[in-house]
Amino acid sequence: MPGRFFYGWLIVAASFVILMLAYGMQFSFGVFLPHIMADLNLDRASASAPFSLYVVFYTFCSIVTGPATDRFGPRKVVIMGGLLLGLGYFLLSTATEGWQLYLYFGAIAGAGMSASYIPLNVTVVRWFDQRRGMALAFMGTGTNAAVLFLPMLSALLIPVLGWREAVMILGLAGSAVIICCALTLVRDPGARNLLPDGGSQGLAGVDTPPPVQQESLNLKQARTEPAFWIIMGVFFLTWVMTFFPYVHLAVLAADMGYGPASAASAVAALGVGGIAGRVVIGWLADKFGRILSLHAGLLFQVLASVIYIFSDSMVGLYPATILFAAGVSAAITLFPAIVADIFGSKHVGSIAGFIFAFAGLGTAIGPYLGGLIKDTSGSYVAAFLIMASMNCAAIALLATLRGRRSA
Repeated sequence: MPGRFFYGWLIVAASFVILMLAYGMQFSFGVFLPHIMADLNLDRASASAPFSLYVVFYTFCSIVTGPATDRFGPRKVVIMGGLLLGLGYFLLSTATEGWQLYLYFGAIAGAGMSASYIPLNVTVVRWFDQRRGMALAFMGTGTNAAVLFLPMLSALLIPVLGWREAVMILGLAGSAVIICCALTLVRDPGARNLLPDGGSQGLAGVDTPPPVQQESLNLKQARTEPAFWIIMGVFFLTWVMTFFPYVHLAVLAADMGYGPASAASAVAALGVGGIAGRVVIGWLADKFGRILSLHAGLLFQVLASVIYIFSDSMVGLYPATILFAAGVSAAITLFPAIVADIFGSKHVGSIAGFIFAFAGLGTAIGPYLGGLIKDTSGSYVAAFLIMASMNCAAIALLATLRGRRSA
């Protein structure tokens, strides 16, 4: 029989690959954007607006994929998401009108993407208890690896194949691998006669007593707790400006006088900082607690905002970007763990999916707001001030989190 830790870490590895492909396809959209604009004769706003719709769909549809994961398990949900992602990108490669970008990429691919973050995170939460922070951190580095590799691969494919064929290959190949990895997913350790963290129950020669756990609340019960609304408020505040640097960082580097290579290296720093931040925060979370570690992640984003404001060269841009990515990745990693810590893991998909569906809608605001501020003021300073202020407010609100009233 496989080792006691085999199944949990196999699920972490499979989830890593799924996230790397799903988010890699997402982050590659910007690489295809200039070619889509030229081919379909669209301006930047018309071509990029479908990305905002995509963000809305993949966050709000979590209100469905979260409960579906609780009820049917992650395998069916992620397979369906992989099929929708593949279909959306395949259809995108055939687009000839602007409205088709909204339907193919914004709606279909966005709905497919909703079957990645919440279903995979809540599955890993169920498989780990004492090592939950590190397991979520290792899995989550898939999103940071996506920034480093798939956009570059897309950039290499476009000159050889053309943007349509490159999108088609990316979508179909990514979908196929996602579906294959999803076949390894198992809803919880009980299905393998195990306990979280590889403990055994009822195995010959092994008698590991189950850990003492608080009673799990369902979504209806959780919504009556102050902690539920505090968590939603904290993550809405910090997520509002999350995608702002991801979208505008290359433009900021260009404004400083740097060429495409330097701008690309600044974007790559997001991946480096994200990986480092997840691993460090994952370790801190298991050792010192998830809420304290989330405070640190939010503070990283405040400090990054201040450095961005005073940076006029890559010397400041690199550390600010690494610090920002570390803070964002920490918050994203700790979100499902904190939900499970407070409300239990039985209904974590429904609860985390509901919170993500509404708090995550804020992520569509940042890229547009940053662009609007730049267009009207000629500078990103006000946008970075808003980012710092929102995270300061999130820190203050998080300080009021005391857990739920009763177990």
